[in-house]
Amino acid sequence: MPTSPDLLARLSNNDDPDAKVLSKMVALGADLSQPHFPHFAFDAKEEASAMAVAESLAQLDFDVQIFGPQDDAPTWQVVATRRMVPDLDELMALTVQFEMLAKTHGVVYDGWGAEIVE
Repeated sequence: MPTSPDLLARLSNNDDPDAKVLSKMVALGADLSQPHFPHFAFDAKEEASAMAVAESLAQLDFDVQIFGPQDDAPTWQVVATRRMVPDLDELMALTVQFEMLAKTHGVVYDGWGAEIVE
């Protein structure tokens, strides 16, 4: 079943960042009725902050990876992944939750992306 017409209508001319990502995915051929594996990214200046965010995300049943600083990325990066059907309302709620989580731990929530599933 392809992406529903109702969702396509909600995404059309929607300025919400999550809606924009979903719109781009559809334009690239994604079927949003299929499960995807979105990657939610956080940047932390300190390892302890990265570890605290990673622990909180793991408690929310996300698979979590932590990447240490590199020459081209001087911060700690935390990436959380979960298999889910991309749902605008759920993604918007996760964005609010992740922005609060980031603020609590003094890190930056950098948004999300996902590989295209047709």
